[in-house]
Amino acid sequence: MKVYLMTDLEGVAGVFSWDNRKDESVANHDLRCRRARWLTREVNAAADGFLATGATEVLVNDGHGGGYTIDLDELDPRVEIIHGHERPFWLPLIETCDVTALVGAHAKAATPLACLRHSMSDSVRGYWLNGISMGEMGMQAAIAGHYGIPFVFVSGDYWACREMQKLCKGCVAVPVKRGLSTFSARTFTPQKAQELIRAGAAKALAAAKVKPFKLASPVRFRQEMKEPVYDTEKPPEGFTVLDSHTIETKAKDVIDLFIKLYKYPPDFQPRKKP
Repeated sequence: MKVYLMTDLEGVAGVFSWDNRKDESVANHDLRCRRARWLTREVNAAADGFLATGATEVLVNDGHGGGYTIDLDELDPRVEIIHGHERPFWLPLIETCDVTALVGAHAKAATPLACLRHSMSDSVRGYWLNGISMGEMGMQAAIAGHYGIPFVFVSGDYWACREMQKLCKGCVAVPVKRGLSTFSARTFTPQKAQELIRAGAAKALAAAKVKPFKLASPVRFRQEMKEPVYDTEKPPEGFTVLDSHTIETKAKDVIDLFIKLYKYPPDFQPRKKP
């Protein structure tokens, strides 16, 4: 049993503000290092839970920002990690795994009360795939589902956990904090969060199977931005401009959609699980 563990930072216990990578002050450097440790220890807790309950391998995707947020000196030596930027795909090698999961989850854009809510970028008002509103977690589940891989576990903000349990029935969710507004949350301590994550990850592999989240083909995609950025007379290549905030497009499947959105190399993408 091989687990693909995606990670983010905004849903980690103790995090309530954006990661300011431009601030070079000593205070911000210290804050970023502490948050990296908190994230890494939550990842370690999840990995420990998975490995104790039948997982033979855990592949971690350092998914926040520039892809170098996890502290390798603290990372469990039993796992392997994907990090860095300019990747050939958002979730490289996910097709080689049996289940997928996420640590550090935040809710999608426009979720009331959710801490640090957004979808890929704070400039996005929302994404819809085949009419289903979803954020980054939903798109991870859809990509995994394309290969027949179920989304089985999530930890992070309460509102993110609730969002994912509605989308993937039966997945185990571990809220480690509860957003009160964009920049505030009621949170567990890092140690308590890690204990809960370890137990939840173990439960996720031991529990009944979750069905893969599969999108019907073709995939219809709509994106709405907070600010008016689109010109109906000069639409982005391959997209239809509905209004100054909204574009739409259609793709054969979710893999083709991500190639279209982010210009990933098509030849790199496997079409089915080996």
